Amino acid sequence: MGYRVVNAEEKAEAIRLVVEMNYSIPKACEAIGVGPTALRRWVLCWRREHAGMLQPTRPQDQALIESLQAKLALLEAENQVLKKQLPSHLKVLFGRTK
Repeated sequence: MGYRVVNAEEKAEAIRLVVEMNYSIPKACEAIGVGPTALRRWVLCWRREHAGMLQPTRPQDQALIESLQAKLALLEAENQVLKKQLPSHLKVLFGRTK
């Protein structure tokens, strides 16, 4: 038995059946007419590519992210101020000579 060339549309449809329509791999293989190993590989690759895109951020998580970003910005600003106030003998050690 030879190999069957599957075009991108058929591949996308097979992945959609498994990912969005919750078909099992064997049922999707029957519907599309491809082998289970190939379909498992396609779905695995698709899931790796779309890993972070499937779950939207919850509002409470988004609020936490924003507060942490604000704290980070404040700490970075404080760090810059402290770097400017370094004593001259430490500036030499850190390569900050003028």
